Amino acid sequence: MRITLKQLAIFEAVARSGQVAKAAEMVNLSSPAASMALSELEKQLDARLFERIGNRLRLNSQGSMLLPLATDALQKIAQIEHAFSPAGSELGGDLNVSASSTIGNYLLAKSAVAFCQQHTNTLVNVDIDNSQAVINAVLDFRSEMGFIEGQCLDSRIAVEAWHKDRLLIFCHPAHPLAGKTVSPKALTGQPWVMREEGSGTRDYFVNAANMLDMQPQEKFRFSTPDAIKQAVKQGAGLGVLSELTLEKELSRKELAVINVEGLLLERKFYRIHHKSRNFTAIGAAFIAFCQDFLNTDS
Repeated sequence: MRITLKQLAIFEAVARSGQVAKAAEMVNLSSPAASMALSELEKQLDARLFERIGNRLRLNSQGSMLLPLATDALQKIAQIEHAFSPAGSELGGDLNVSASSTIGNYLLAKSAVAFCQQHTNTLVNVDIDNSQAVINAVLDFRSEMGFIEGQCLDSRIAVEAWHKDRLLIFCHPAHPLAGKTVSPKALTGQPWVMREEGSGTRDYFVNAANMLDMQPQEKFRFSTPDAIKQAVKQGAGLGVLSELTLEKELSRKELAVINVEGLLLERKFYRIHHKSRNFTAIGAAFIAFCQDFLNTDS
């Protein structure tokens, strides 16, 4: 059996993209050549690695078993090549990470830029989505690590507390409850502008609110903090977001905070990675950099 690096690279690219044509572009091969390489790999392993669902290829159990092994092998080869290159003494390469909305926009974007300015041969790609999408990206090996606002209970994922955060309930400055401390019952029947299903912010708030029998009633739903803030400014209802996202509007008095007795909205952000995947040199360096840059000891 002679498995080639080209076959493993094509396999990993197909696993990431779900399509042979897209995978071929990722590894600079023609589609026929990529398809042939994948067929040769399956023939040598005497196993099918994907199931076709519509126009996409999805890993089956055999493919899922191979993916972490292939990724690890390709990473080791890349490390060898870098170590013996003229710039081998410098940190270099690409890092793919995923982050939920608040973390990605308000913490990781600036961290990635600062990291790449310090390590000029690196590129950190930050994909921003909701927490569930981040978990899926890590499970599918599209991202070496993820940063999420909610919990992850998948046994394949390693989870570490990474940073602290606080959610704030806010409203239009002219709202009767603006700036007040109220009982949970005072918010009964109030309309809410909420994040989408799968959002860590949404899940954390709803669970905390329901423990106090607040039963928040969703009137509008948006997938970005900016859309939620704009809706609240228009008087659409109450909102709840990370204080990281509200600093500017609160300082300008464009929005106002409502404090609720007994409602604890302090939470942790988490860093996640697949248990079958080791950190690359650039991944480990980025974790250490963020710890200092953001003071993430928590």
